[in-house]
Amino acid sequence: MPRKTNQHRYVNNDNWDKVNPLNKQLFEEFIQYCEAEDKSKETVRVYKSNIKIFLVWLLKFARNKRFVDIKKKDIMLYQNWLLNTQRLSPARIKHLRAPLSSMSSFVEDILDDEYPEFRNIISKIKPPTKQETREKTVFTNEQVEKLIEMLIKDKKYQQACFVACLAASGVRKSEILQFKVSFFTENSLDEEGMYHTPKIRTKGHGKLGKPLVKFIIKDIVKHAFDLWIEERKQLGIDTDDLFVVKHKDKWYPAKVSTVNGWMNKFSKIIGEDCYTHAFRHYAATWLKRNGATIDQIKDFLGHNDTSTTQIYIDIDGAENMKGMLSFMHKKGKGEIKKED
Repeated sequence: MPRKTNQHRYVNNDNWDKVNPLNKQLFEEFIQYCEAEDKSKETVRVYKSNIKIFLVWLLKFARNKRFVDIKKKDIMLYQNWLLNTQRLSPARIKHLRAPLSSMSSFVEDILDDEYPEFRNIISKIKPPTKQETREKTVFTNEQVEKLIEMLIKDKKYQQACFVACLAASGVRKSEILQFKVSFFTENSLDEEGMYHTPKIRTKGHGKLGKPLVKFIIKDIVKHAFDLWIEERKQLGIDTDDLFVVKHKDKWYPAKVSTVNGWMNKFSKIIGEDCYTHAFRHYAATWLKRNGATIDQIKDFLGHNDTSTTQIYIDIDGAENMKGMLSFMHKKGKGEIKKED
């Protein structure tokens, strides 16, 4: 089954209109503070969505009390409601708690003149116990090749190119949407057979995230890329954005919703839970099997340390041990020379 984002529909205009005006004012001040602190647009969007859920919960279940008056019991009851009534996972609840803690810190640190007695109590209440997560998807070479071949057979060249780019680069969803046609030139190709992109926005703090050069393996991406470029010419697509959608006879950059729709389709084709991060695992594992060192894979994925990189290499212990003692089986190696 494809992964689906849990769209929380509890907040609506009628409920939001009834939220305590003081909470709305505090909410707006906090969002303005986040924007001034150079938080990314995505972070601000998530903060808005998640905090609104809690403020509406206060309206419905806590007599619309002020945010600055919340107690530990309120947080405990809110978590129980999310877990038992809304059936959210502990991981999702953790994400919903985080903006509340940030807004609490804002009140405690920035608005301390107005609310000198306020303290951030979110951390005082333990989050729900983390449940065992679903087994991650580990793609084989055959699965990835089959998916690309089937998309090409159906003449879905853009989608085939998208899959090939994911497999060839291991980039995140937000990163691949920044790919440009101009990234794939002979001038950007190194002697190892990898395209080097200009620095693009990757995961990190601030609106610009962490700017990094990304690498794309030519042999994996070339066939599907060439087919998509040829189709783009026939369609008259002149934008530099590699992945696009058409709206009212005009081409626009593809969005996250476009990618999510593609992923649902890919899941049905291969009969596996298909999501962009699975290709990040695939790329790391492919590199390892083809002789790359852990430090090289770390740089390829843009990690800060190899301990994170190791998580992405899906090779079991038995496979990893193969060849470790091969020197013992080579003629003349490891033997003690006998004296005459």
